[in-house]
Amino acid sequence: MNPPKTRREERREATYAEIKSVARQQMAEFGTGSLSLRAIASEMRMTAPAIYRYFENRDALITELLVDAFSALADALEQTALAHVDDHAYHRLFAILMTYRGWAVANPTDFQLIYGNPIANYIAPRERTIPAVIRAFATIVGGVQDVMQTPQYTPKPPYDHVPEGVLGHIQTIIEADNYPTMPLPFYLGIVGWTQLHGIISLELYNHIQSTVGDVEAFYHGQMTNMIATFGVNPPTHT
Repeated sequence: MNPPKTRREERREATYAEIKSVARQQMAEFGTGSLSLRAIASEMRMTAPAIYRYFENRDALITELLVDAFSALADALEQTALAHVDDHAYHRLFAILMTYRGWAVANPTDFQLIYGNPIANYIAPRERTIPAVIRAFATIVGGVQDVMQTPQYTPKPPYDHVPEGVLGHIQTIIEADNYPTMPLPFYLGIVGWTQLHGIISLELYNHIQSTVGDVEAFYHGQMTNMIATFGVNPPTHT
């Protein structure tokens, strides 16, 4: 059993969490590229040197926020997959895709941080961010791979193979990052990723609501169509 935390440790953790909370508020109000440790310090009534005891620079804070966001998304997807582990793979995949949108809509600032415009002069350290990225994407790809192993799956062109132009790159990524999957479900995951991100991004920037009305229903329908184009039909029973 770990010893109880000292009051100093508790205060440090609380301040650390508050810095990240204020940073998210800044991003929500002024955009993800607006982060400033000095502005955060001013908001928290700290001296500028004091805040650097928690984060050595702006990039270190951005990295922590990225890891937090990717981890939170991965947690949500993994929890959904676990909650539907006894369901048919088709319904489990669908639940994962709906959770993806649900998390993005509930956490627009975090979603825009990880998938919006790149932040000027910031380069994410792969050793910190890639493991969290893999967790989220692996859950989606795992859902695709599971549904491809059911009787509901019948390969349909053009999604019955990985195009030669991207096959080698996908194989390299799978090997380098130890993705537990084969190239085809990984490729289908990427194709699906581009489609769901298109809808979610339009929704978060308020470009699609006036056109389709109920965005959740529209997203649901498009995910149904997308899965069908991959060659997967819904099961006749659960």
